[in-house]
Amino acid sequence: MADIISGKSRFSGNKNAPVHKVVNISDTQGLEEFDEQTMKMQVRRHRYRSAIVVAVVLLLAVVAFFIIRKVLDNKTYEGYSVSSSVSRDDTESAQYIAYNDGYVRYSNDGIAYFNGSKTAVWNQTYSMQKPQVKICGDKIAVGDLNGNLIYVFNSEGFMGKVDAPLSISQIEVGKQGVVAAILEDNSANYINMYDSDGDKIYTVKTTLAGDGYPVDISISDDGTKLIASYIYVSGESMNTNVVFYNFSDVGQNETERVVGGFNHYGSTIVGDVQFLSGTEAVAVGENVVTLYKIKEYPSIYKEIEIDSEIERVFFSDEYIGLLMNNSDSGELYKLIVYNLSGARQFETTFNTQYNNFQFDGSSVVMNNSSTFTIMNMSGKVITMQNVELPLSSILTTGVRGRYILINSKYIQSIKLK
Repeated sequence: MADIISGKSRFSGNKNAPVHKVVNISDTQGLEEFDEQTMKMQVRRHRYRSAIVVAVVLLLAVVAFFIIRKVLDNKTYEGYSVSSSVSRDDTESAQYIAYNDGYVRYSNDGIAYFNGSKTAVWNQTYSMQKPQVKICGDKIAVGDLNGNLIYVFNSEGFMGKVDAPLSISQIEVGKQGVVAAILEDNSANYINMYDSDGDKIYTVKTTLAGDGYPVDISISDDGTKLIASYIYVSGESMNTNVVFYNFSDVGQNETERVVGGFNHYGSTIVGDVQFLSGTEAVAVGENVVTLYKIKEYPSIYKEIEIDSEIERVFFSDEYIGLLMNNSDSGELYKLIVYNLSGARQFETTFNTQYNNFQFDGSSVVMNNSSTFTIMNMSGKVITMQNVELPLSSILTTGVRGRYILINSKYIQSIKLK
């Protein structure tokens, strides 16, 4: 027979405290079964209550997140304050691109990276007639269009140099520092892949009589996939072909590494192709947008017919922006933004002519030399600001409401208010 003591434990507090109650149970086995069943039931109840509490907390957090995001997305700003400013020590021909916490400045004479404090981290001199800069992750490539040199950098500085054997017409870079370049010859064109040390990895040869002339290329972040648009002659007309290449094991058994081609565009010129993620790409023609899925082999998952001629296209890893002439329908310009599923995010019209368009998270940033305007993803203008000095560009910082203005005299960090 077992004695079970109920009430306050005799093994805490006063050891001489009287025992309040003794329960006598003659069946020890029954007690063990009773204890086990009770314990399991209590554990299940505890887990159930805990799961409900966690689910409620997560639901409230999600709801709070979307409420806060919606409030922030719809918040309007009447002006801005300048938090820091430095004088420009370059020529007005210098170009600026947002990079990491700061920016990259480049010109015909060299390229430099400045951190968030506007302090130069590294600087590389060169001589280029027409430098083109591409950034992916923390990798930067600058190539001399119509020349032969390509430099590759990361946030710490110089990584390698490519000395191309032919004239360069376009470059692209991946997150590992892999570089793709279109090279031109009198009788053929080449798409060459190089590693960050400048060593050639692979060559794709194209001819005008065969594949056509390469108009635009884009490589996936990991450098294993490439999309290219070609113009080729068919009879008396010019047609477009969009081709996918794979430089991993998937494409090694395919001719010229080609894993897919699409020539349904007819005479519509596809001037822009872009990898939006490792498995998603887009091709933009004069009046059509095609979204592709490509894990190993490509397929079309959405095609959007546009009723106006596309004048400009810009991308992010979440959105596609199209600017079109709208002069026949009232206001001069129409802007349509799509998400990666091909659904229309918003459409708006305006009369102001802007030189630059870019995405900043869930915002569209536009500017000309005298004005910058920011829209949310509903097409609502949350701020439109005039500037005193001619504005070259506005750079995003990754922080909501904070930007870098590059004008004719200063580089200014600003905060919307």
